[in-house]
Amino acid sequence: MIGLTREEKVIIVFLTASLSVGSGILFYKKRHPSFAPELKSSAFTLPGPLADTLNCSQSDSLLSEPEGQKEGARPTKAIPVQPLGKINLNTASQASLERLPNIGPTMAKRIVEYRNTSGGFKSIEQLARVKGIGPKRLEQLKQHVAVE
Repeated sequence: MIGLTREEKVIIVFLTASLSVGSGILFYKKRHPSFAPELKSSAFTLPGPLADTLNCSQSDSLLSEPEGQKEGARPTKAIPVQPLGKINLNTASQASLERLPNIGPTMAKRIVEYRNTSGGFKSIEQLARVKGIGPKRLEQLKQHVAVE
């Protein structure tokens, strides 16, 4: 290896060996599903808004498979990080709203703008008046939002 110090060579060998061992474990896991049941063989995903920025997928746990997805299959759509409790539509920040399912930065901004212009939400159903939120999306959001 031209121009590398001894320490750099050791690091390259260590990283290559680590990658080989990790790949070997995942390969073995795919062939023997009963081995280490807590180990999922999904690709690493980024949590939170950073994943949307980089156009990557995300999930609640970095090592868990998204619901309804076959093991080893590549996700086709970003899966948002779920809020820990219900989000109050009248007090939530744009960043908090982005944690809701199928709500990105643009939709969160629309929700905040609607809240500011209409004087707040009186019911969850009022969320359907925000451009881009139809009956289907409203149903998905009902379990994650509250109006207080």
